[in-house]
Amino acid sequence: MSAPTVDKKAPSPFLVTPSTITPGAPCPSIIHLKRDHHLALAVKSTPTEGPPPILQTRFGEFPHASFAGIPYGSQVRARTTPKTANAGRKRKRAAVAADSSSSPSTPAAESGGDKAEEAGAAGSGFVHVLAPTAELWTASLPHRTQVVYTPDSSYILHQLGVRPGSVIIEAGAGSGSFTHAAVRAAYSGYPDGRELEEGEKPRASRFGKVWSFEFHEERAGKLKEEIAAHGLDGLVQITHQDVCKNGFLVPGEEPVSPKANAVFLDLPAPWLAVPHLTRSAPPSTDPTTPISFISPLDPNTATRICCFSPCMEQVTRTVASLRAHGWTSITMLELQHRRLEVRRQQARGYSEGASARTLSEALSRLVTVNALRDARRDDQLAQNKQEKASGKLAQLLDENKETYHSKQGPRKETDPDEGRLVTRNEAELKTHTSYLTFATLPRAWSKEDEEAAMREVQKISEGVVKGTVGDKEKRWKKEKVEGEPESNRAKKKREREERKKLESQGENGSKNGETKQADAEGMEIDG
Repeated sequence: MSAPTVDKKAPSPFLVTPSTITPGAPCPSIIHLKRDHHLALAVKSTPTEGPPPILQTRFGEFPHASFAGIPYGSQVRARTTPKTANAGRKRKRAAVAADSSSSPSTPAAESGGDKAEEAGAAGSGFVHVLAPTAELWTASLPHRTQVVYTPDSSYILHQLGVRPGSVIIEAGAGSGSFTHAAVRAAYSGYPDGRELEEGEKPRASRFGKVWSFEFHEERAGKLKEEIAAHGLDGLVQITHQDVCKNGFLVPGEEPVSPKANAVFLDLPAPWLAVPHLTRSAPPSTDPTTPISFISPLDPNTATRICCFSPCMEQVTRTVASLRAHGWTSITMLELQHRRLEVRRQQARGYSEGASARTLSEALSRLVTVNALRDARRDDQLAQNKQEKASGKLAQLLDENKETYHSKQGPRKETDPDEGRLVTRNEAELKTHTSYLTFATLPRAWSKEDEEAAMREVQKISEGVVKGTVGDKEKRWKKEKVEGEPESNRAKKKREREERKKLESQGENGSKNGETKQADAEGMEIDG
């Protein structure tokens, strides 16, 4: 099956939304049927011969021509049901019956014919046609494998630090849901400049790209067709390859390195692929034989990785392999998506179980209930005595029939702005999808890199007072910092302390002299 042709001058609608829908374009539009039901539809041109293409839904029939030339976000009405021969005969019999009962010139006959004409047309439903996005494509794509949904993919791309110009390795492309999300996050322009106006120069210094690997040959071929039809060729490279065995280099006359700075592994055994994600050659068993090694990672930046594993046993083996090959900052987490539905809760009537909102309303209802109870008791006593009922119970029920017999009740609110806002969990909660394991591989750092960094630091710090770690703490403690000139305040403080020290030493000397003199006098007296 050959891939559909794409206008090389037009960017993908997944990245740049066109003003109107072009019939015959291979990229699909998204038909919104209801909140959780979307269809991917490639709008076809109306053929010169044969029946026109029609979309059949539960809401009616929609010819492809009704989508052509309209802007995205438009509402499209369903086509009315074509009139059949049986319907025509039924309408004719209805018209004859109307003629026999009234004069043909009366307005009643004319209105009866119009009603019969209207009865032959079906009710008109509608759909909305939306521009394709990664989220809508995930909700409408054909599932060939497990799909990475938006809550997981958005968090993964955030943690991997993907931005315009990033290069991503994806192993286990599957249905292509994560591929579309990743290429949108890394998009910084097309290498062939198809998104630029005439004469406009490219703004990006590095073009983002997704290098996607798929083990299954049929799925890889189908994904190549979809990528080409969606206008993402040049931004996504699909390769049929077993990365656990052959690594992440793209085969050719010479192996091509993706030079990626982000990696996403959706594999059953990711620990077998981790040894290929290094910057250094594995140790050789034969020292005499040189090893030609090309790393698939960018040597100038740190690389982040995410492993998508449904079982804890897979996580354990993957973490052990990551640690053995130099990956750091390893973390594992699990995301659980829960949708909250916000709606306005309308006030209910008494018959629907509502309670009183005010004290006066509660007292009034209590009085009515007590009166009804007393009336029922009196009627029951009269019935036991075979006497005629007073009719008070019937009168009370008639006065309060709207409150106690109406299904809606008198307190049913019809204003949409009244009532309180409440939240409710979705009926079906999505539980476990997979465990996300993240890690970082620092960039290679050699002695030459360290020397170059020191030279850069010295160049930047020229004219700046040199200091060492702890100088600020020494200043806080009023200690002298080596190499820093003494301030006037510190100098005066030092001189004051020296003067006090000399004075204290002089006082101690005079005291010692007096003590010696007293001792000598005492010795003379004793003698």
